[in-house]
Amino acid sequence: MARQRIVTFNNSATKPEGAAAFDMLRTKILQQMRAQGWKRLAITSPGKDCGKSTVALNLAFSLSKQAEVHTIVGEMDMRRPTLAKALGLSGGGSFAAVLEGKANFADVAMRARPNLAFAVNYGQVRNPSELLQSSTIEPALDEIEARYQPDLTIFDMPPMLQTDDTLAFMDVVDCVLLVAAAESTSLAEIDVCERDLAAQTNVIGVLLNKCRYMDNETGQMGYD
Repeated sequence: MARQRIVTFNNSATKPEGAAAFDMLRTKILQQMRAQGWKRLAITSPGKDCGKSTVALNLAFSLSKQAEVHTIVGEMDMRRPTLAKALGLSGGGSFAAVLEGKANFADVAMRARPNLAFAVNYGQVRNPSELLQSSTIEPALDEIEARYQPDLTIFDMPPMLQTDDTLAFMDVVDCVLLVAAAESTSLAEIDVCERDLAAQTNVIGVLLNKCRYMDNETGQMGYD
């Protein structure tokens, strides 16, 4: 986990550098989502290599430290899946098969903690955009929520500006967090993504990742 920059994985009293910032992000997101009655959070970025999957994993493990909060993480980046490698998983069924109605969630998901489960893909999925717009998506998600009753489901989405995959899925989520990379994501890209996302769902915030400047007093990453 340390090599994958998952700083919230460790439950020790001494927090690794950066863990406090993710704990702060966790609290802000939980407060906003609970106030609105939201359950489904998508995480995306304008382009690749912004660290959205790393943010999703750190947020998930930070949430798992609150025993009463039950979280499911679903991998929706089907052209470039990375969660299995980051978590050290191999083999098994794919989350895409669950969304297609061809597999049971229980046979695919991996429980990392008593209150945290992951559903990943082990390889590229054919025609992901068509799958994300298919009629099987909502029944599959509704069934998972009805059976397991997660407080929060996090969807690790593809980058916004490379394909239409993310926009195809936005009408079934409650809100979205946009992850931008310092010194590589432009303000114009953020503006375009925010505008397109806001037309379909609630933009819960923009997180500035890979920032070499940290607030000296709070140690927080940029979050709006």
